[in-house]
Amino acid sequence: MEITFIGATRTVTGSLHLFEYNNKKFLLECGLYQGHREEAERINSTFPFKPREIEFVILSHAHIDHCGNLPNLTKRGFTGPIYCTPATKDIASLLIMDSARIQEADFEYLNKQRKKAGLPPKEPLYTLNDVDDVLKEFSTVNYNETFEPLPGLKCTLFDAGHILGSSIIQIEAGNKSILFSGDLGRKDMPIINDPYVASDIDYLILESTYGGRKHQSFDGIYNELKQLIEEGKKKHSKIIIPAFAVERTQVLITLLKRLYEDGILKNVPVYIDSPLATNVTDVFRNHPECFDEETYDLFKKGDPFNFPGLRYIPDVPASKRLNDRTGPMIIISASGMCEGGRVTHHLIHSIGDRNNMIIITGFQARGTLGRKLLEGANRVSIFHDRYDVRAKVYFMGGLSAHADGDDLFNYVSSLKDNRLKKVFLVHGEIDEAMALSERIKSRLNLDVDIPQYLTRVTI
Repeated sequence: MEITFIGATRTVTGSLHLFEYNNKKFLLECGLYQGHREEAERINSTFPFKPREIEFVILSHAHIDHCGNLPNLTKRGFTGPIYCTPATKDIASLLIMDSARIQEADFEYLNKQRKKAGLPPKEPLYTLNDVDDVLKEFSTVNYNETFEPLPGLKCTLFDAGHILGSSIIQIEAGNKSILFSGDLGRKDMPIINDPYVASDIDYLILESTYGGRKHQSFDGIYNELKQLIEEGKKKHSKIIIPAFAVERTQVLITLLKRLYEDGILKNVPVYIDSPLATNVTDVFRNHPECFDEETYDLFKKGDPFNFPGLRYIPDVPASKRLNDRTGPMIIISASGMCEGGRVTHHLIHSIGDRNNMIIITGFQARGTLGRKLLEGANRVSIFHDRYDVRAKVYFMGGLSAHADGDDLFNYVSSLKDNRLKKVFLVHGEIDEAMALSERIKSRLNLDVDIPQYLTRVTI
């Protein structure tokens, strides 16, 4: 077995790993690299291998940085199956279609500007037609069911506890076993189960997004959110929460439902203003088999993703009307990094008012608007116009669906036995990966590597 680490090496985006076994090639993940437009176009548009030579893809979960470049892979010659859980297929279908729509709209606008400048038009990475082609290739596999995509190669998907349908991927060939964590979840996450702990593993490929950090407890997050809402009520604030449409929005809904039941949200309407988040929430309702026991019990009694005062915004006119309303109110909208979608319009109308709040709830990639707000920028650009930042910006990192440094270290500890030979750290910026690497090496005495782009290893 040979592994070439391509994407999400010393960064947290664009997950892509090439495996070669008995002269056959396959991929774990095929995600979009997210960052500056020109850099992202360059990285996403080409592959350091021939797509037509890839036999199959295994997808750990539906986040766009793990599945978002699949249409481009198919467009360039890949024709094999894409293995994932049923919930991952349903969410990935929504996210990839949304990505194609955004690209088509963005490039339509961009090409108008290029035409005025006398420049030739550019094409999006892929279109909705390309998405139709790739969706035909999805092949679903249930948790804990072993399948054999190549002779002698056995694969099993286990619950990663990260988002609905997310998987840890175990690959067995001969007498060797490789475990790929995908994005590893946290213990006691709302809605979904704790990550599965495997045994008898020889090599571990582990994410390291928060390898050097510790998350706040969910009770602490509840109290922090309660305090911010109480403050917002006094100042009649618009509380804008940029949130990822998958998992983050649904977790926020469960927290807000608890706050409503505790009487905190009296006269504070909550709006979910993201068509994608609304559709993804419907997928959650359709896959109760992925729920933890507490959420499943709530599901049997009613809708765990609704409460009085919560409204899902159906269309653009209704979204625009929110900008004319006064607080207190809460608007949860995508994108989570403030790089597009309806949240950008809400920021335009709210960012200049000192009474308003912006609550950032997750990782913000370098160069994104969300990262600039977190870093304290006094003035930002949105749609080529400049805006003064007067609204208060808060960070609630504890909502992350990623394991923190303690979770990741404890996960490696749970796998450590005489078989575990080496750990490869991916999906983390170098400082986070280094912090986790040093901890594993010093306390567990294991061999740890942090692959770079195109690092190639032989198992």
